[in-house]
Amino acid sequence: MKTIKKRTIIVLLSLLALFAVQNSFAQGAKLGVKGGLNLSHLSIDEANDKNILGGFHLGGWANLPISGPLSLQPELLFSQKGSKWVDKTNTYNAEVKLHLNYLEVPVNLVYNLSKDVDFQLGPYIGFLLSSDSETKISSGSVNMNFDSELDKENFTSPDLGLQGGMRFYVKPLYLGFTYKLGLSRVAKDGRSSENMLGDAANRSIQVYAAFAF
Repeated sequence: MKTIKKRTIIVLLSLLALFAVQNSFAQGAKLGVKGGLNLSHLSIDEANDKNILGGFHLGGWANLPISGPLSLQPELLFSQKGSKWVDKTNTYNAEVKLHLNYLEVPVNLVYNLSKDVDFQLGPYIGFLLSSDSETKISSGSVNMNFDSELDKENFTSPDLGLQGGMRFYVKPLYLGFTYKLGLSRVAKDGRSSENMLGDAANRSIQVYAAFAF
């Protein structure tokens, strides 16, 4: 996606959020915090559960009433993503983890099915904060660990995507899950990361608990 298109999306989302904030706080808007588990991988060929990397997300949210059962929910989250690769042979076991840490801004349209259940759908944009890799190799009684900080210039930022999920109100907490579908390729064109990751994009599931003030 061209840079000008990304900037246009960012501006439109920002204007939408500002308009909702201006018109909603007098109508019962809510502020809160949330956090939970990330289960992430990249959309590489033949990806399976062995590629899932565990992480976490943490941040704040605002729920802004629009009309009737509809509301707008912008969020600001620190979110860990990435992927894991495992290679096992008769002579060694190897595990490589790629960590991609983002500052994410999701903007969800929320439909309240009932007082205690709602559906959420919308876009998100993530700004890459840092990247690193972790490698573990074992052969017999020999174990080797290698940690390396990676140049984040190898990876695309911002990361654009869509997300959807459900949330349940179990007083005093909201419990929910979100599936995130990345639309931007993770590896930047012409960088060494492109040789390994190709046009792979982020995929993740978030399971969380949230609290409203």
